[in-house]
Amino acid sequence: MAAGGRPSRRRRLGTWAVGALILTWTVVPVYWALVVSLMTPVGLDSIPPSVLPRPFTLQYYQALLGGKSAVSTVFLEALRNSAVEATGTTVFTVAVALVAAYAFARLRFPGGNILFLAILGTLALPVYAVLIPLFQLATRLQQVDTYQAVILINSSASLPLAVWLLRSHIASLPVDLENAARVDGAGSLTILRRITAPLIAPGVAATGVFVFLTTWATFLIPLTFAPTLRTEPLTVLIPQYTSRYAQDYGLQAAAGLIALLPPALIVAWLNRHLLSGLLAGSGSH
Repeated sequence: MAAGGRPSRRRRLGTWAVGALILTWTVVPVYWALVVSLMTPVGLDSIPPSVLPRPFTLQYYQALLGGKSAVSTVFLEALRNSAVEATGTTVFTVAVALVAAYAFARLRFPGGNILFLAILGTLALPVYAVLIPLFQLATRLQQVDTYQAVILINSSASLPLAVWLLRSHIASLPVDLENAARVDGAGSLTILRRITAPLIAPGVAATGVFVFLTTWATFLIPLTFAPTLRTEPLTVLIPQYTSRYAQDYGLQAAAGLIALLPPALIVAWLNRHLLSGLLAGSGSH
């Protein structure tokens, strides 16, 4: 019993140690950003640095959210741009991926498997590798510095994985209900909208959250296609608070924490759907 208990105890200790390491790795940077965002410039320059926000201040949050200064105006505009681009990309990507996934999972057409494998193959080719030709094309079409350009490029980066995830969920469903609906005269789009999509709602939610988080955090695409304040999101704006000539760590930390809130709230809201949505179709091929 003792010999058998030692490995079990060691495994538990190892699990706790790994969990503590992951928690520390995740929480400490966020906590330090919170301390920096609530500390005056005098406190930031103190040696050794304080692990508590002393002297305490809300000046950085007031500067960003006050709405009466140039800093606040630019920040709120970038926040709106992030919301528009991430939401637009999520809606467009999930809508297109759902239709494509249903076609690959349920319809039989010449070259379907080859086309699906080709789409999956693009996962190995990141969108950053084709940014220059895409930028040249957007320039010719006068689409640089527009929401639609950012949304389309972000969608092209997210679509392959979204199609694969949703196809797995659809392929795991029995076809009996769909066949019965076809006998009653329902078409493929009607079946997808009224039967298939509701049945894989957790998978759709998980895919949407994945696309939203990826788009919200993307940097290089908006840096290339959203070069002005009209379309510039938070990921491009926030690094500008600390540069070679100016260093405002408190403002940057406060902006980063505010930018962290929308995706964190979405994950918390849809948390119960995420794991089941990502794993529900994992057993299908």
